Amino acid sequence: MYKLFYKITLISIIGLSAVLLYQKHTYAYHTLVRVDPLPHTKTLIAQNNYVDAEEYLEYFMQFDYVSQVPEAQHLLTTVKTKRESLEYKSTKVFEGLSTGTSDELEGQVTAIGSDFLLIGDLRDLFIEGKHYFNDEKVDTVLLSLSTIGLAASASTLFTFGTGSVAKGSISVLKLGHKSNKIPTWMGKYLTDQTKYIKETRSITSVMPLLKNISDIKHEVGLHNTFKILSKTKNIDELQSMSKLSKHYGKDTALIMDLSKTKILTHTDKLRHYDKSTVKLATSYNKSGIMHLLNGGEKHFIKTIKRMKGYAKVGVKDEIWKVLLWLMKHLNDTILIAMLSIASLLLFPFKRVKKLTRSS
Repeated sequence: MYKLFYKITLISIIGLSAVLLYQKHTYAYHTLVRVDPLPHTKTLIAQNNYVDAEEYLEYFMQFDYVSQVPEAQHLLTTVKTKRESLEYKSTKVFEGLSTGTSDELEGQVTAIGSDFLLIGDLRDLFIEGKHYFNDEKVDTVLLSLSTIGLAASASTLFTFGTGSVAKGSISVLKLGHKSNKIPTWMGKYLTDQTKYIKETRSITSVMPLLKNISDIKHEVGLHNTFKILSKTKNIDELQSMSKLSKHYGKDTALIMDLSKTKILTHTDKLRHYDKSTVKLATSYNKSGIMHLLNGGEKHFIKTIKRMKGYAKVGVKDEIWKVLLWLMKHLNDTILIAMLSIASLLLFPFKRVKKLTRSS
């Protein structure tokens, strides 16, 4: 009886080690852990950042593992009620008027209104000119944006409105600059182009940049436009982000965050995959995107289906949880050692030697 139990134990260890090694290197289940959006949502609410809190939680509500959780439903309802309240909206309007910045549409409209008109550019030029004559620090980026804004206003006037795209983008950039939300490279690029614009009295050189910003804003909204701009490092990445925003819409910025910018560096490959598959991969954070990139769409979907199937095995998913824990904490060296030792104990070297002689 003891020998039988001994052999069954060794066989079990060999089988378990082999299965874990195979699953680790074939499907890598242990790396796929779904994002729990509730803690981060609560953090955003504590920071009074209701815009991002709603966008973040609402993104995950498309997945059953979140949408069926009562706490998630209650949290989303609470955030929406807060944002729809008159008191909250009034506060955001005042914020836009008093600071020139806001994260809500009501505040952004009041903040950006004057900058879209000629008076906003003249005001900023006057302010920066006053700083210059008083030997005070001049905001060269704001100065450049106001100069380009005047040129765009003239273009709008003489081309019967065709310069409105440029004017709108400049207003967005002004708001972004005042909120410290545009990247350094963009400010430098605009400053460098200002001299050329003064000489030629044409904004042609900056139109590609302004057009991309206009396209991004159209797809994702003003709030997310700033998030996307902050992630770019040059005009080529800005163009790529413009293409991504057309593909993923308002979810672009969040997909960028969840994928740790992998969505940008692997655009050509990921655009061939179904959008729902890419979004599903982001629910597993960066590891989900990497699994999708390494194995392809079909392999990723197959892995997810297998995980769901395995999760139904055992009482309350306990067996599956144990297997995942083992795959995560037992490295290849330990598993190979377990497999080897158990094999030697089950089939000792002396027996191998005896069988070899007899043959």
